[in-house]
Amino acid sequence: MSDIAVKRPDPGSAELPEGAAVEDEVPTLVYRAITLIGAAGVFWAVFQIFPFQSSAPYTGIYVALGCIAALGVAITAMAAKDVRTLNRANHVLVATAALGIICYAVGVILSGISYGTDEEIFVQHSAHLLGQGVNPYGADLTPAFHRYAMSSQFYTKLLDGTYTHGLDYPAVPVLLTWAANGIFHDYHTVAFVCSGALVVSLLVAYKLLPRDYRAVATIICVGYPILMDHARGGVVGIIMLPFLMIAVAGWERIGRGGRLDRRAVIAAVSFGVALSVQQLSWMMAPFFVTAIFLTRWPEVGAKVALRVTALWAVIAAGTMLVINSPFIIWNPASWISGVTEPLRQKAIAEGEGMVDIPISLHFGTGNLSLYSEGGAAVFAGLFVLFVLYFDRIRPAWIVVPALALVFQARPLIEYFAIPALAWAVMLLTADRGQEPSPRPWPLLAARRRIGIGVVAMLPAVGLWTLGLATSQPLDMKITGVVTDGALNQIDQMTVHVTNKTGSAMAPHFMMTNGYSTSFWNVVSGAAKVPGHQSVDYVISTPGSASSPGISSDFTLAAVSDVPASVSYAPKMVAAQYTTGFLDDLGRQYAAGDTAEVDVQLRDRHGRVAKAAHVQVVLNQVVFTDSGIRGSNLSVNGGTVGQPAVALTDSLGIAHFTVKKGNSDPTGLVHLQAWIKQSGSIPTYGYSPFLTQQWP
Repeated sequence: MSDIAVKRPDPGSAELPEGAAVEDEVPTLVYRAITLIGAAGVFWAVFQIFPFQSSAPYTGIYVALGCIAALGVAITAMAAKDVRTLNRANHVLVATAALGIICYAVGVILSGISYGTDEEIFVQHSAHLLGQGVNPYGADLTPAFHRYAMSSQFYTKLLDGTYTHGLDYPAVPVLLTWAANGIFHDYHTVAFVCSGALVVSLLVAYKLLPRDYRAVATIICVGYPILMDHARGGVVGIIMLPFLMIAVAGWERIGRGGRLDRRAVIAAVSFGVALSVQQLSWMMAPFFVTAIFLTRWPEVGAKVALRVTALWAVIAAGTMLVINSPFIIWNPASWISGVTEPLRQKAIAEGEGMVDIPISLHFGTGNLSLYSEGGAAVFAGLFVLFVLYFDRIRPAWIVVPALALVFQARPLIEYFAIPALAWAVMLLTADRGQEPSPRPWPLLAARRRIGIGVVAMLPAVGLWTLGLATSQPLDMKITGVVTDGALNQIDQMTVHVTNKTGSAMAPHFMMTNGYSTSFWNVVSGAAKVPGHQSVDYVISTPGSASSPGISSDFTLAAVSDVPASVSYAPKMVAAQYTTGFLDDLGRQYAAGDTAEVDVQLRDRHGRVAKAAHVQVVLNQVVFTDSGIRGSNLSVNGGTVGQPAVALTDSLGIAHFTVKKGNSDPTGLVHLQAWIKQSGSIPTYGYSPFLTQQWP
């Protein structure tokens, strides 16, 4: 690490008494403040680790000591008289943060969390296949869904109604997982590897950052929950982070004097490793290489700058090829097909970016390809702007590709959140002595630069405008729903679908609320909707995780690969009210007691609903180790063991009187209320159970 560490400034040294040590100087306010914020960030880790003390008892030690350490660092940040003391507090802080990442991953995994992404299980199954001598590139990874028992709602869905099923990452995640399987025995190995990579990222950033800003590493790695959560979820982009930081730290020095020193070579090799982890680094590569060339051009001339930049790029690309060489030699076609699959697959559009506008407003599109092509055009246009305005954009070149990704059809949050620590490292290790960048094209007048920039962005604007303006090809209307009763979910629905185009279309249905559920099963209905005709479909849920709640908003979507499109039905809420007990504390009663049970109507937001004359049912049931049986209570003077119906009053409350109906033993009785009505949903709004103890 000493080869790539950045020379740190010596703030305030000019004001020190002659002969005084740097460590004896008074800490700057910035140093104190950032350390204090880093200490506060540790409390998030402590809070998240707290629930795991049963499944992973040793994490309780961290909860106690982590709080003490964070508070101690906070006190030191505010009260330290010299830099030496605050430096030691920061060492404690980074150690506490590293242990927090480890404890969080261990606690989550040992508590029995299921696999959360197909990214994780595909890499893990690929490592399993590699251990058996099978090339994971080109292999069908569908068995991973069963082997690792991941919920189908997290599958990556394609427009043709299928799911992705192949390895589409470069080799590093698979190789690391294969090596680590000997320790973790093929159990959440990817999550452990990614959590370890986050610890390494924390330590690397701590080493690279200037003294006053070291706590930024803790703030981003631990104070923000997203990186720890992504790491324990096996998001392999985390593995890329430490190598990316090493590559971009002090990057302006690369090629200085027309040659590559040892630090520049280390940066090139590190970036080559990053290229071997995830394709996100591929998006950065054109900007990185161009930034090196344009920085060196004014200093050493175009020819020398081109030579040194090309040499750096060759080292980075060569590193990537060496790492992936076993799989390239094994089957080059399968490897190329695998690592380029994300660029070719017709996945459904979703994520955190511009695509959320049509998704959230539910106006659909008849040509999703325009969004993908528009995203590529934005990337190209931003690259042109980057070159034209390099004199202004140079310090922020690493963020520009992220801006382009916002306009892609699948702008997942990990693409922006994971590199954020590298952004901080690049900013805080920048060469302050570097001369300002001149215009790359000094003879190009400002007006012409603007004109070229506008022309470069026109294709992106045009494609996105066309994508937004192209109407959805299917009109859909939900005409009926079937619920599953006490689970308060919708299990089946009838949909009237009209094809507005002249060509037959095969719709694939799912629920969407930002992210989409698994595809619903078609119980009845034609395989395709003929052009300018209508078909009624009955569709059913593939599982409870894909079923919308009966009292919540939900939107039905239908995708198709020919044409690549998405259509939406109007937003719907199936039920207006739900039920809950005014007193939800279970109580113990004697044989002659009478229990007054009041059920309150609430709207779908949980607020009291003052609706009168609504029929509410109160039922009773006893759960035993041999099954479910009726109870012997009488509700509102009715038949023993039977439910009773009451109407709500003006406050939306239904009143019930409960007492023992005979002398037989009763035990624990579970009461549950629901709403009864006529129509397609005869019962809904089921309450939680209320437990009562009767003799």
